[in-house]
Amino acid sequence: MCLVGMVRRVPNLTKSKRRSRFEARLLDAGAEDSHATWGERKSAVIGAMRGTVVELGPGTGVNMRYYQAGTRVIAIEPNPVMHAPLQTAAAEYDVDLDIRQLGGAEVDVADESADGVIGTLLLCGVDDPQQVLREAHRILKPGGVYFFIEHVASPARTVNRCVQQVLFRPHRWIFNGCEITRDTEACIRGGPFDVVEIDAVDRGRGALWVRHQIVGTATKAASHG
Repeated sequence: MCLVGMVRRVPNLTKSKRRSRFEARLLDAGAEDSHATWGERKSAVIGAMRGTVVELGPGTGVNMRYYQAGTRVIAIEPNPVMHAPLQTAAAEYDVDLDIRQLGGAEVDVADESADGVIGTLLLCGVDDPQQVLREAHRILKPGGVYFFIEHVASPARTVNRCVQQVLFRPHRWIFNGCEITRDTEACIRGGPFDVVEIDAVDRGRGALWVRHQIVGTATKAASHG
């Protein structure tokens, strides 16, 4: 669920359809486990968003269940394999969906036009996560919130960190460029947002090598004009 529009390591997803279908099945298979962990938090934040929401890399649409019915969602999803299940999920939850398949370096959404921006399991798979954050900040209205969930590098000198290092290449291949050893928290804290709130969560052994995750919000400064 990562943006090619921000330039991923996978050059052309249309040539990786078999891998993308496998990725989609894995994402769907993990949806209920993710809901058990993050459902309450997602419902509280995503469910409170009104107006126009931009979701970056929504994949198969696992977040559609959290939107209020009728919410307009602009889905920036570069992988065409994800579009059909994404549309199905949006229809199931009565989400007004606008899918945009990007191949450029910028999100084609106007400045300060989004009431909220969402990116879950996103920054792990883009070449320039800071650029993604700048784009999220650019399209948000003043006072708007970027909601995120990311898996991050496990603490240094732990067994899980060693496992991440061993599985780095196969994981990146299976998940179309996803890197499991990134310090994404530092990236978000160093981004353009005025206020950043992050909770670190260890999901335990059941989450395997992506057990260490972060969840939070980054808020754009309100206008003082």
